[in-house]
This record gives sequence, structure tokens and C-alpha cells, in this order.
Amino acid sequence: MKRTYIPKLDDLLGGGVREGASVMFSASPGVDYEAFGYQMLNGRLDEGEKGFIFTNVEEPESIIYEFRSYGWDIEPHIEKGDMFFVDGSSPFLGMPSEERYTVSDYSEIRETVLNAIEDIPGGVGVINCLSVIIDYLGNGDTLEIVEAWNRRASELDVNLVYLFTEWDYERELMDKLRSLIDCVIDLRTIEERVIIGQGFMVAHSDWSRPPETMVLFFVVQPGGVKVYVPKILVTGPYNSGKSTFVKSISTKSVSVDRKALSAFPTTIAMDIGHLEYKGFMADIFGTPGQERFDLILDVLSREAVGAFILVDSTAPETFARAKEMIRKTRAEAIPKVVVANKQDLPGALSPDEIRTRMKLGGDVPIIPVSLKEGWGVKEALDTLLGLLYGG
Repeated sequence: MKRTYIPKLDDLLGGGVREGASVMFSASPGVDYEAFGYQMLNGRLDEGEKGFIFTNVEEPESIIYEFRSYGWDIEPHIEKGDMFFVDGSSPFLGMPSEERYTVSDYSEIRETVLNAIEDIPGGVGVINCLSVIIDYLGNGDTLEIVEAWNRRASELDVNLVYLFTEWDYERELMDKLRSLIDCVIDLRTIEERVIIGQGFMVAHSDWSRPPETMVLFFVVQPGGVKVYVPKILVTGPYNSGKSTFVKSISTKSVSVDRKALSAFPTTIAMDIGHLEYKGFMADIFGTPGQERFDLILDVLSREAVGAFILVDSTAPETFARAKEMIRKTRAEAIPKVVVANKQDLPGALSPDEIRTRMKLGGDVPIIPVSLKEGWGVKEALDTLLGLLYGG
């Protein structure tokens, strides 16, 4: 199996892509999709494999620049000869091309790409983009070409990755095209009155039975494809460590604090953080813990898809308040992890003792953590992301 280098996609496919299999990223118009193919290619090149990009949408220099914007440098691979372009763009723009292969007439495309496949046994070729080929050649010739490319690629253990914009093509064409591809990943917009995000889902795979899971994503520069978690809530009683926890898991964060009469700063509105971790990105919202701020809990908890419940392991008298905050923030209905903080202090209750005291079911993970000593945080984060997207 070959890795895709797309976060969560390997998990959905049962470990990756079968050698020699064809893959199509089939996108609704307007959805970012090129980064999916380029990210796969970049990861495979870094593993020492060979690859090419057939381009009929922009000239190679523009694609090299796009790779740089994601933080990926393919020029050393090009200089070594491990990576090359099949340039089906520059000749049509009246521009010179010095690439290994060029296509100046679409009647040449079948044999030219077959020659490129011969150059990269065991590698990966990206076809960007298939919908333009259909527009030039029509349905019948395109299907015949795709079948021929896939057959030869399979014989040489080459993964062909098709990037495809799903315009309003005939249903018959779409069905036949999908039947020729070993794995189809649909990229769709997620709408509720307006477009609120983008998601991918494996439509079919010849070697696995993927779950019908829609994974939200963003394409960021630098970084490429990231799994997006819209909102993670951090709640819990006063002084349980929420602000410190938000700062610990966030790439960037800010707290709205003020000094109370005791001179200790306390959160009076919220903690806001942004997380980028293992291919995931998420926005973090931490609630204040004191009862006088409960009016804003409802606002902060709306649209949350997962929650951390912070508890002070040395203060069982605050557990009832923690349960109350779970209810007030509606965290019962979403995946959640109880973060048992202050495990480094004498008298800290164990996770099992906390579960018993809080009367929590076995389906709610309780992770021992010491924010002061800095351990347990990643385990809590991995656990919640696992609940959200499996793995």
C-alpha cells in the first residue's frame, strides 16, 4: 500500500492506496482539489519515488510556484530527473516549453502520457485535469484513453491520480468514467444557505470498504490539505486549568482576562485558540468557569463538534459543577474527553475514581494530565481527534 499523504484519507482507505491503482479526486466546481494530487505526489517524491504531472491548465512554472506556496520544493526532484512535466499547456499558449514531454495537439496525448508512465515504474502520475481532456476529445475518446493509461499504469505499479471538475456531464459518461477508476474521492461543498466549508469522502474503493465519513478540509498555504474541525469547546469549573490547556494545545491563542480582587487573573469572557496538529486544524473556544459568566456559555458552545471537560483531580467538590457545565454547554451530545488535570499533586484522584464520583459512562475517556509538568496533553488531544474522525 502507498500513502496518500492526505490527512485521514489513508485511514479511510484501510492504509493507503493499492500499488498500481488509479485514483480520482472528483470535485464540484469551485472546490479546491489540485492540492490533493500535488500533496500525494510531493510525499511520494520525498520517499524517493518518481512522478510526473500532465498539465493542461497552467504552465509548469506556475505549478512549481504553487508547490512553493504550499511549502514543498520539487525543483531538486526535477533536477535529479525524478520528476518531470508533460506540458499540455505552454504550446497552446504560444509559449516555448523545455519539458521532457510536450503536447501540442490532443491527438498526441494518448501515446505521450503512455511514454511518461513508462518512465516512472512504481511512481505516481498526476493528470490535471481530466475534465479539460473530455472537453477537447469528447466522451468516447476520453474513456478509451483513460482505460489504456490505467491498464499500463497497473502493469508498472504506477498510481495515476486524476484531478477532475465535475461539470454537468452526462450521467452515462460519469458512470462509465467512475467504473474505470479504482478509487474515487468526492470533494464537495457543505452548504447551509451559504457555503460553509468543503469536505471529502471516499465514494468507492476497489480494495477496501471505506466508511461514509465526510471529512471537512481546508487547503492552506503553506501546509496543503488540512482536516478542519470547525469548533472545539474547552469547559470546566473555575481554576481547573482551562486557559492553560487552551494555550497548551493551540498554535496561537488569546485570553480575555482581568485581575480579580485576589490579584489572580481569571478568564472573564473566553479563551480563543487556533490548533494545527498532525494534519488537523481547528478553532478552540474556552469558556469561563465561574457561575456569574454562565450567560455566555450557550453562545460559546454553539456549533461545537467536540469538547474537552477540564476537572481538578484534587477537588472532587467541583465535579458537580463540571457536570453542570457539560449540561449547560450541551456537551452530552458531542464527542468529549474529560481532562483530569493536576495529577502531579498529592491527593489527586485517579481517572477511575473520577469516573465513579462523576458517574460517567465508560464511553467518555478520562485522560490523566498535568498541565504544570506538561504531560498528558497530547494524549487528550489525540483521543478527541480519534473520537471525531476515528483512528
